[in-house]
Amino acid sequence: MDYIVRKARESDKLDIAKTIADSFEKSFRIVARDTDRVAGILENGIAADRFYVAERDGKIIGIAAYADCTGRAMNPTKDDCQKHFGRARGLIIFKLFCFNLLRPLTYPATTGYIDIVGVVKEARGKGVAKELLREIIRNNSQYNEFVLDTDSINASAIKSYTDFGFVEIERVPIVKFVKRSKVVMKYIVQA
Repeated sequence: MDYIVRKARESDKLDIAKTIADSFEKSFRIVARDTDRVAGILENGIAADRFYVAERDGKIIGIAAYADCTGRAMNPTKDDCQKHFGRARGLIIFKLFCFNLLRPLTYPATTGYIDIVGVVKEARGKGVAKELLREIIRNNSQYNEFVLDTDSINASAIKSYTDFGFVEIERVPIVKFVKRSKVVMKYIVQA
């Protein structure tokens, strides 16, 4: 598969939002089946300077973003949520985003956080996510380590991150009485 990996541009924000909505379609299904509405929530809040994209034939096929203690890669607003889903439902969706995407990170300044990695269906399993991670790590030498988390039921992501060099450091229950957990993984940057 021929594609390039590059730093995102401001003009990529809508395509990044659409790629996220497509990549996490199953997760967003509880909010909406219409990926364009989900992308509408995300677009304005994307910090393009924290994203890298994989592009094939002018189309973004994968995205990855990093964050740290100074800020997150995505900051959806209550207004955007309500604009696309109405006042009450938009507020509920915004609260869900606050819990998952907007909480401040408490890692030290020397730790980068992989905020999101997503690849469209037709490009999965072809190494796109690994190339995006390599590019983030290669271009952010201010970090000694990177941390990420994923859902324990996402076995393919866990395997991919492990193959890359991430090591599981913790499992945090998502909800009591549910067997799913958040798997926290760490990658130490080699000097």
